[in-house]
Amino acid sequence: MCSRLARAYVETMRTGDPAAATAVVDDAVRLKLSAAVIQSRVIAPAMRQIGELWERGGLTVAQEHLASAVSYHVLTRLYPGLLRQSIRQGDTVVVAAVHGEHHVLGLRMVADVLDGAGFDVRYLGPDVPESSLLAWVQKHEPAVVALGVTMPLGAATLARQLQTLRDRAPRIQLLIGGQGVPDVLRQGAGVLYAADTEQLAGYVDSSLSTPVPGELPHDIARGGVGFGRFSDLPSDAADGLEARMARTSAADAARGPVRRAFVLEQLAFRDPLTELWNRRAFDDRFQELTFPGALHPPAIVMIDVDHFKSINDGFGHEAGDRALVGVARGILSALRPGDFGARYGGDEFVVLLPDTRQAEAARIAERIRSEIATVMTDPPLTVSVGVSVPGHTDRRRASLDVDRALYAAKEHGRNQVVFA
Repeated sequence: MCSRLARAYVETMRTGDPAAATAVVDDAVRLKLSAAVIQSRVIAPAMRQIGELWERGGLTVAQEHLASAVSYHVLTRLYPGLLRQSIRQGDTVVVAAVHGEHHVLGLRMVADVLDGAGFDVRYLGPDVPESSLLAWVQKHEPAVVALGVTMPLGAATLARQLQTLRDRAPRIQLLIGGQGVPDVLRQGAGVLYAADTEQLAGYVDSSLSTPVPGELPHDIARGGVGFGRFSDLPSDAADGLEARMARTSAADAARGPVRRAFVLEQLAFRDPLTELWNRRAFDDRFQELTFPGALHPPAIVMIDVDHFKSINDGFGHEAGDRALVGVARGILSALRPGDFGARYGGDEFVVLLPDTRQAEAARIAERIRSEIATVMTDPPLTVSVGVSVPGHTDRRRASLDVDRALYAAKEHGRNQVVFA
């Protein structure tokens, strides 16, 4: 499927047809491909083929530039699908291409994935001199520096910048990607390598916040095998990265209103304490999943904290808040991609499991109960869980069913799962 879409996208690039390119991407969205998958399996392979055509003389420079411009437009359309949470304060990521690199469509994809995951992204763009990057990093102390290189000739420059950053700012996580990354740097020694944005999307909630163990390969320090000699590129400390960051392209400007709309949606539909969705969001999501004619209504899981009042009374309301946050994390850790978790109100939570039969719903519900009982030990805390797998799309009936199941779990001793 993705290869077919990529071939179709190449044809739209060859002809420079923005409407046709948009139609291909819209088809991919209708097929429920994620934005990161569309980036890595449709757009990126197509743009590599465009580059190869240009190198062989099959496209003019103007045609290659038009193909890139169309793709930047399409990436703007995909951006809303990447947004998952509001910006997390303190998690700053600098995204840049090494000095001499000018083809950075892939770098824009990386920035969008990280931005969508809630990182505070500072996109420096192409051709960033080492001295300027180092000065900015030392001043602002970001959590991660992401460097891209597309041409093999840029490997030596990448190596030098990595070594300098490791020497001067050893606590910063280093993330690299692009076709020009040499094999010796793809093995995970001291750096995190992402082959594409799809792989990067899998890193953002775990690996990206954990420094990669090991030291950079010794070849880096002496320009050894796989790097060639370090080129003597001019320093550009006066280039002014602050000014560069202030200059936004049309594509960057288009992302601003989308991000602001997303933040407003989060304020309206997120529970501020647990950061789960709230009851309003649950009602909307349930309505989406139970449209007229839906063949398989979602399974519903209702979770209630056992003896929550005693936690507030015995340990204080701050401990109660921490307990609710811990329960929310336990719920999220047990869910699959596409599942929906919300704080229903007070100490009650609800989960929607699309296209899920009873056996799988039972496994997920038990995983939630077990995870919370295992992790929440100070103070000890358990939950009761009710589950309903309705054969209808009547939300009131489904809610009553799962409520009865939850009540039965409470009545029969708590800390257990009961089916409607």
